[in-house]
Amino acid sequence: MKKDLSELYNRLNIEENTIKKVENIRNSQPSRRVRSSRKNVSGSYPSRKMGVTIQFESRTLELAAIYEKEFNSKVIEYYDQPESILIRYENKSRKMGHYYTPDFFIIEEDWIGYEEWKTEKELANLILKYPNRYNVDESGTYRCPPVEEYAKEYGLSFRIRTSNEIDWIRQRNIRFLEDYLIGDKINVSQKKKDQIIKIINGKPGISLEKLLFMDTGIDADDIYHLLAQNEIYADIKATLITDFDKVSMYPNKESLDAFINMTRSKTNDFLSGSTLDISPLQPILWAGEQCTILSIFDSTISIMNGKQEVKIPHSLFEKLYHEGTIKPLTNLNNDISYSNEVLDLMLSASPKSLEEANRKFNVLQRHWNGLSIEELNVSPRTFRDWAKKYKDAESQFGNGFVGLIDKRNNQGNREKRLSPEVIELMNEYIKEKYENPRSSNLNSIYKRFYQECKDRSLTPPSFVTFWKESNKRSTHVQAMKRKGPKAAYDTEKFYFEIKETTPRHGDYPYQICHLDHTELDVELICSETLVNLGRPWLTLLIDAYSRRILAFYLTFDPPSYRSCMMAIRECVKRNSRLPNMLVIDGGKEFHSIYFDTLLAKYKVTKAQRPGSKPKFGSVCERIFGTTNTEFIHNLLGNTQIMKKVREVTKKFNPKHNATWTYEALFEMMNEWCYEIYDRQIHSTLATSPRDYYENRLYKTGKREHTFVRYDELFEIMTLPSTPKQTAKVQPGRGVRINNIYYWADMLDHPEIEGQSVYVRYDPFDMSVAYAYVNKNWTKLRSENFLVFENRTEKEIKIATMEIRNRMKSTEIAIEMTGSMIARFLESIESKEILQLQNLKDQAVRSTFKVNNGEKSHYKGHEFTPKEKHQYVVEESNEITLVEKDPKKFITYEEF
Repeated sequence: MKKDLSELYNRLNIEENTIKKVENIRNSQPSRRVRSSRKNVSGSYPSRKMGVTIQFESRTLELAAIYEKEFNSKVIEYYDQPESILIRYENKSRKMGHYYTPDFFIIEEDWIGYEEWKTEKELANLILKYPNRYNVDESGTYRCPPVEEYAKEYGLSFRIRTSNEIDWIRQRNIRFLEDYLIGDKINVSQKKKDQIIKIINGKPGISLEKLLFMDTGIDADDIYHLLAQNEIYADIKATLITDFDKVSMYPNKESLDAFINMTRSKTNDFLSGSTLDISPLQPILWAGEQCTILSIFDSTISIMNGKQEVKIPHSLFEKLYHEGTIKPLTNLNNDISYSNEVLDLMLSASPKSLEEANRKFNVLQRHWNGLSIEELNVSPRTFRDWAKKYKDAESQFGNGFVGLIDKRNNQGNREKRLSPEVIELMNEYIKEKYENPRSSNLNSIYKRFYQECKDRSLTPPSFVTFWKESNKRSTHVQAMKRKGPKAAYDTEKFYFEIKETTPRHGDYPYQICHLDHTELDVELICSETLVNLGRPWLTLLIDAYSRRILAFYLTFDPPSYRSCMMAIRECVKRNSRLPNMLVIDGGKEFHSIYFDTLLAKYKVTKAQRPGSKPKFGSVCERIFGTTNTEFIHNLLGNTQIMKKVREVTKKFNPKHNATWTYEALFEMMNEWCYEIYDRQIHSTLATSPRDYYENRLYKTGKREHTFVRYDELFEIMTLPSTPKQTAKVQPGRGVRINNIYYWADMLDHPEIEGQSVYVRYDPFDMSVAYAYVNKNWTKLRSENFLVFENRTEKEIKIATMEIRNRMKSTEIAIEMTGSMIARFLESIESKEILQLQNLKDQAVRSTFKVNNGEKSHYKGHEFTPKEKHQYVVEESNEITLVEKDPKKFITYEEF
């Protein structure tokens, strides 16, 4: 939220021109919209500190930077994608100038300026490519002089931050505790609080796992609430909370420090022994693997294991040493030294040559131990040859074993027989004429190459040689150049993350969820008229961690905001929760203003996976495949046979064999998603999604304080709006939405007439809409209410398009009105045009169960449909039901 920074300006002695610049940035919108690249997941984070959504271009870089600022008390405000800056610099004796947009503009307690985030690899490449734009100073700090000069003109600063600065253990722990850090401050009962603190005081350093599984009535939410409120303490910089058995719990930080000091005094005695030196860069053996001690901190020791850095407390280091897991690294070859020639001969030998050398050495050794040549089953001549080679190598290299290594692998002429001109020409044809979008056949390219060799009086190689040379090239590069990035996706290099980042499936249920659509492979018919209605679309909302289906929506309409809205509603109705992060693709239905507003309102981070990268959505893709293969493809009327449409006769066409109705399929999908699939053993999890989900919730907490109540307000928030989100109140007519006027008595007021108000409409019942008037959401009724009642937005759009097409033929410009649409809907022609859409809408509407016979949940309490029109009143953490005044509207505070 924007604050008054006058005191900060005075304290830092900020000049007037700098203040003007800062205020201009604070009052401006982001200068650009971020996009997903081919490797990064972009999105927006709903910042509680700023009260707006903050964009990020990378889940593992900018999003991590956002979390750092969001929970850093020194950061007062931060803004994404501030104004673009014109920078100038020289590159290869050429003057360059272009606009550059920093990632963030930061206002801290003692620092104000621009900030850019890059990976170490990116910076290394940029320094080579643009040495006058990026460089490294003597202290090892990355600099960007052109931007620093611009910032300095206005009295501001600039800094480059790198991926190496991100502490991923702390990042993951903050994200794990985020619901408790920024959620409703629900106090743990004094009884449970005293009980938890008493246990920890009695056993300082007790593991979180032991605390969770104590049979004392304490649940995970109580522990995490106290941890987030600093009532109890754990070092979240040292160990992941999800490593429940390794996290040590203490009454407070001072208690932890005291135990560390006590352990350190004991540790120092043990470390001072001659058996182990733990100075930085010292090698050790950990579980048989060679590691290196990087640095020693007050509470932890940093150890490099291969390419991964591991931090462990001093007490754990000592424990592992006494158990023998960590040992001093002894040089097994202190008394043995080999010359470079011996090592080269050993390393260049093939496994088969070494195996044969071992066999010869064993024969010689057995003879030296007393066996005769006849007993060794080797001819005397062969034995003498081996013995001579052994002695010659011993005198030449100081090691006789290498004389027994077969050197035939190094014999022969290994040089290429083709001339350099032919090789160069061959590579030119492969790179330029074969690896291009024309996708020419290799044989035709070879013929052209062969002819050019003849014209140049060169000896051409055979086609096999040409083909082998082509195969030496990267398969991915060839596919990329010949067919494009989409076709080359399967051969793309898999990027392993060296550092530990937030797992792509999250640490607990609802942390990361996926929303996507697919068209099912089955034809459906109308339950009344038996008319074929076509193939339905399925929308799934899936929890990435447990692979559990949280909600599904079935419709005949292609993917749209209506599908997203209904899936979100179903998720809240069934689970009373929404995901912390929602992963979506680039579909336009996910990028409307209303959808972004809905996610921001309920503090959901939106992350867009890269286009044409199905592996980023593998959770959804796999369940879609499972649903089709194990369920849909076993139904009569499935469309699998249509993959070879030329072989299909009329008798076997799915359109003529369709027997399933929408209502029946909906019921079966309900059973499949929430019962059958939910209880099946998942090959990746080795248990069912339901069991995996419930077991994890026990450890990570149910987080009931984040529950969302399914009520009238939530329904309104999930409704779409106009492109502007507002409509002007016309005196005596009301507000116009989709060419239809809507009215309520609340609009008949002089102060409201002529004003623009926020509006929303129901896409499944175009007879009603809502307007935000006097801090209340007011229900509006449409003109021609009886005609539009239960008419869907899709029907209205079809009718509007038909009317416009008829108006074109008259060549008369006529304004579209609600009365015209109503007259058309009542006409005989409309029944013919809208018949199929009507049947589809009726089928879908028949399955709506919003608060109809099912219970809604809110903060652990169940509410029956009878209680739908009651408000929840919370006092002293007690929840009661109070009759709702029918005249009372939803207030701004409730909104």
